[in-house]
Amino acid sequence: MRAEKPLEMRSAPFFLAMCAAAAQIGCERPANVGAGLAPPPAVAAVAPRDAAAPRDTPAASAAPAAAAAPAAAAAAAPADAITLIAGGDVCLGKALGQELLRDPAHDPFAPVAALFASADVRFVNLENQLSDQGGETQHRLQPLVFTGPPAGADALARAGISVVSLANNHMWDYGKKAFLETLDHLERAGVAYVGAGRTRQKAYAPVVIERRGFRVAVLAVTGIWNQGSLWEHPAREFVAAAERDGLAAAVRAARKQPGVDAVVVSYHGGTEYLDTPLPPARALAAAAIDAGADAFVGHHPHVLQGIELRRGRPIFYSLGNFIMKVKRTGPAVELAMLARLRLRRGAPPLAEICPVRSEGLGTVPLATDPRRAETEAAFVERMRRVSAFVKGEPAIGPFDEGGCARLEPAAETAPASPPKVAGPIR
Repeated sequence: MRAEKPLEMRSAPFFLAMCAAAAQIGCERPANVGAGLAPPPAVAAVAPRDAAAPRDTPAASAAPAAAAAPAAAAAAAPADAITLIAGGDVCLGKALGQELLRDPAHDPFAPVAALFASADVRFVNLENQLSDQGGETQHRLQPLVFTGPPAGADALARAGISVVSLANNHMWDYGKKAFLETLDHLERAGVAYVGAGRTRQKAYAPVVIERRGFRVAVLAVTGIWNQGSLWEHPAREFVAAAERDGLAAAVRAARKQPGVDAVVVSYHGGTEYLDTPLPPARALAAAAIDAGADAFVGHHPHVLQGIELRRGRPIFYSLGNFIMKVKRTGPAVELAMLARLRLRRGAPPLAEICPVRSEGLGTVPLATDPRRAETEAAFVERMRRVSAFVKGEPAIGPFDEGGCARLEPAAETAPASPPKVAGPIR
């Protein structure tokens, strides 16, 4: 098991970078920032080109001409809510990368097409670069170094994935050139990305996605880096690192952007194969929610971790492996989930969980799982166990025909103080 490499605290420059990137508005300078340290220039939030049209775009009206004006006005009215679905780790390298090289039209997301179609915005963590390494998708001598081929960007686009997080520990596996290729291929395919960019400011900037007048800002950070401390690595200028105060400032700044109705935070970190989130992850999630985030979605441990409701907002500490083959086998690594969030203007989101099970190089959703009863029982038992650390953990409602269940907030208690941690907060 790989131990997490802690990221050092660099609160002052981090705060300034996050403010400049996320806000385009004034940020109060913390007391420990030197007067001679100027903030980086502000950058505009990215408005992504989504590969798939929203499923509920208003249809053309068949009403008579006399009713055309009222119908047009109704169609133009901003939506009060949209649906975002989030998946955990997706690796298009290794064996799946070889499949994409053999057949660039291969669609690893086909089994979850119905779930993706139920959402306006689709998000995953892309756990690999997308680069041409002469047919190599996994290093011969270093098995934890891998890349997806350029065709991986097209697979993401065909699936209708709106935005991917690049803030993770594999975003420098083949170096800077492959990193920049990754950005090029995603841009070519029309898939937005967050948590990384060609400059530090862009790496920390949120992606703002608009659907029918409803705007959601997505932020992404990583608390783990494979090449030592990210704060001391050249990639610190291109990949967003996790730090509690800076992330909280970025959430508040994103909230103040004109027209932003919801904020979702993605976090890559924790300890692989550990069932329970460590205090640093819990403190980071609490800070994000307390600063105004509507949801916090975690990934990296390669297993499911618990769910917590804080101020009515869901915290998913680890969604597990969505589409990522790992060496370990068994229910702990095979079970994962998608988080489906009904983001609402001025209210906490309605949260659902949709179990999936790894099979071969892909995934099987609960709705079409030939072992549905067995998978459902194993999933519920695991979530009960891994959420036991939460006082008043959310209850899982009954699963519907589509294989999803509502998180019931009835058992929620008043939010506790964030866990106290010693040393760096990541």
